[in-house]
Amino acid sequence: MKSTCSPCSDRFFHRRVFGGFGALTAGLFLLVVLAAGCGGGGGEKPTAEGGDQGGEAAAAGGEEMAGGEQMAEAPQDPEAGTDAVKALQKGSATLTGTITYVGQVPSLPPIDMNADPVCASKHDGPVPNETLVLGDGNTVANIFVQVKDSFAQGDYPAPSTPVVIDQRGCLYHPHVVGLLAGQPLQFWNSDQILHNVHGTPEANREFNLGMPGTLHDKSVTLNTPEEFVHVKCDVHPWMKAFVAVMTHPYFDVTGKDGTYSIKVPPGTYTVEAWHEKLGTRTQEVTVGDGETATVDFQLDVPKG
Repeated sequence: MKSTCSPCSDRFFHRRVFGGFGALTAGLFLLVVLAAGCGGGGGEKPTAEGGDQGGEAAAAGGEEMAGGEQMAEAPQDPEAGTDAVKALQKGSATLTGTITYVGQVPSLPPIDMNADPVCASKHDGPVPNETLVLGDGNTVANIFVQVKDSFAQGDYPAPSTPVVIDQRGCLYHPHVVGLLAGQPLQFWNSDQILHNVHGTPEANREFNLGMPGTLHDKSVTLNTPEEFVHVKCDVHPWMKAFVAVMTHPYFDVTGKDGTYSIKVPPGTYTVEAWHEKLGTRTQEVTVGDGETATVDFQLDVPKG
C-alpha cells in the first residue's frame, strides 16, 4: 500500500470535514427550539422501532415508552452489549493488527462548544477534533474492521443486551460502534442536559429522540443490516457517531492504540478497514488452526 501523503491533506480535511462547523450558530437556535419541543422531525418521517419523532419523554430504562413499546433495560456495564457480540465469534484462529496513519497529519481545529457554555464547562481545555484521532506513533482510533467473507453470513441471534452510546461531555462515546441487526442500541445521557439523538439511516427508519436532562437512557432497534448509520445531535451540531448494523459478529473497532482482534475459523479471508474520512482498505489473509495472523493497515488521506 502506498504511503505517499497527499499535498493537500490539510485542505481536504478542512474542506470536507468542517463545512458543517459553520452551523454552530444554527445549533444555538435549535437549542431554543428543541427546548420547547425537542423533536425536530415534525412527525413527517417514519421512526425506528422504539423511536419517537415528537421528543416525548420516556421513563428510565425498563419502563414503558410512548406507544406501549418497552425500552431495553440499561446495563450496568456500557461495554456489555459489545462484549455479547464478541462472544459470538467462533473459531480457533485470530486475526489481529494495527492501523496507522502515514500521511501528513492535518492541523485540525478543536471542537468549538461556545454555542453551549454548559457543554464547554464540561472540559478543562480545548476539545480535540474527533475526525482523526491518533495515538502514539500515529495509530488510528475509530476504525471499523470486519471480515467480509460469506462464511460470516450465518445465523447469529441478536443479543438482548444493548450496545451503548453515552452522551458525555457533549460528545458521543464511542464515536463508532457495531451491533447485530435486531440488537438494541441504547443512548445514555450522562450529561443530564438536553440532547437530541437524530439517526439518519438509509435502509432502516429514521429516528429522532428527544432526551431532556432528566432522562437517563432511551433505545432504538435497527432491524436491517446497514453500514453506516450516521447519528447526530440537532442541539449540538458537532456531536456525531457512526453505527454499523451487521449480520455477523466478526468485527472490531480500534481504540487510540489502533489495534483490533477478531476470532475466526481457520481459512482465507478478506479483511476490511473503514474510516469515516479516510475510506476503506482491504487485504486478504490466510490463517491456520490455532494461529494468529497479523493484518496491519496504513491509511492516508484519499487523493483527489
